[in-house]
Amino acid sequence: MTLIKVILFFILSMPVFAIEINEIILDSKITDMKKAGVGPVRYPHKFHEGIYKCAHCHPGIFIEKIGSNDINMQKNIEEKYCGNAGCHNSAYAFPLYLCDNCHTKLKETPGK
Repeated sequence: MTLIKVILFFILSMPVFAIEINEIILDSKITDMKKAGVGPVRYPHKFHEGIYKCAHCHPGIFIEKIGSNDINMQKNIEEKYCGNAGCHNSAYAFPLYLCDNCHTKLKETPGK
């Protein structure tokens, strides 16, 4: 093996300890969100990383695979996902009913 191949092999075989994610857009339920008059959720993952360790949320509250978490407001109210007793159903964070803290505004359709 050439030196470059050895170095690449070494780098690519190293375990990945952290992946930087700044923001996650949650819009899989956009039809229901529009009916409720709210837009997609902008989840500030990087902000939460600064407060909590990964193990606080993964895998206990959230599964680390796109599409694996069926998050909706009913489940949040039932103290699942973001409504977990240690999160937005506690004295440590703003309450779930402050919709604009997570949901973006709906874009208005021209002419309506």
